[in-house]
Amino acid sequence: MKIFSVLFLLVIPPSSAFTPSFAHTKKKSKHSTSAIFNAADFKVAYDLNPRNTFLLDIREPDEWAEAHLSIATPNPLTVLSSGKWMDTTTGKYYPGTFPIDRFTGVSIVKNAKIYVHCKMGDRAKEGVEMLEKMGYSEVVALAETFDELVAAQLCDIISGEVQSLTDG
Repeated sequence: MKIFSVLFLLVIPPSSAFTPSFAHTKKKSKHSTSAIFNAADFKVAYDLNPRNTFLLDIREPDEWAEAHLSIATPNPLTVLSSGKWMDTTTGKYYPGTFPIDRFTGVSIVKNAKIYVHCKMGDRAKEGVEMLEKMGYSEVVALAETFDELVAAQLCDIISGEVQSLTDG
């Protein structure tokens, strides 16, 4: 029986950008930026609960206007990091602006699953750290670049600026 188990493990294909990473054993650290999540993870979560799963695009408005995923919510890092918010438990102020759901026009709830992406990944990691400080507990950066997300065919790709906060 042990031989079968070992052989079975050897024929399992390595994880790819289109295989849910949660299908493989991993430990999530206290800071979710060290865990690897990908487009397949987002797609599974979104299909299960689209009203509480967000794809946050933190690229700048000119990048968004050039092309964006139709199910994404725009929250540029420059906007996300502007303003101030107060931690109600300590009374301290921190930099940042809560992300807005473009489909409802209100702040994304803190128990939502948020997958953050940008052009190459560095801004997404910075955005995740900021959102974690704001109290979002289920927020992660996607492993894929924007071009890889386009290739994954999660949804339609559209271009154009956001006309209003609730532009869909």
